[in-house]
Amino acid sequence: MQELEAGSTALVNTRWEAFCIAYTGGFRRNAAAAYVSAGYKPKKPAIATVNAIRLLAKANIQARVEYLNNEALKIERLHARDAVMRLAAIATAKLSDYMDEYGRIDPAKVADPNLSAAVQEMTQEDTENGLKIKIKLKDDMRALELLGLTDKANEATQNNVFIIET
Repeated sequence: MQELEAGSTALVNTRWEAFCIAYTGGFRRNAAAAYVSAGYKPKKPAIATVNAIRLLAKANIQARVEYLNNEALKIERLHARDAVMRLAAIATAKLSDYMDEYGRIDPAKVADPNLSAAVQEMTQEDTENGLKIKIKLKDDMRALELLGLTDKANEATQNNVFIIET
């Protein structure tokens, strides 16, 4: 039988659980505010502080708070990793990534989930010469700047628009 990690299950006392969630979430590290948010109604703010400190002294509440903090950190790391991956896709995108073997923009490649992060806009227009496809890539220099790999982006590189008539 697998042993549960300390603090991984919700506390039976719903106010204690609400306190832990508030303390690790919306009222990050503000014990008195978390105490009131959990449904307690102290007569004075000082009473909320004292009672919140008492709750934080309980081993099961400490374990729950630690567990909830660790889970929040995991989620924050995932969001940060996703953001870095998207910025890297923008920074490394090339027009040739979106072209077929005949040098035309391939709408399927523009829609590809692995490539679409770098596309800001795509338009298609029927002209007398055929189909005109226009794609605008997101600012690669700005992505590099956000990744910390370059200084502030030059305004001249802000509009990467490519028009290819087929």
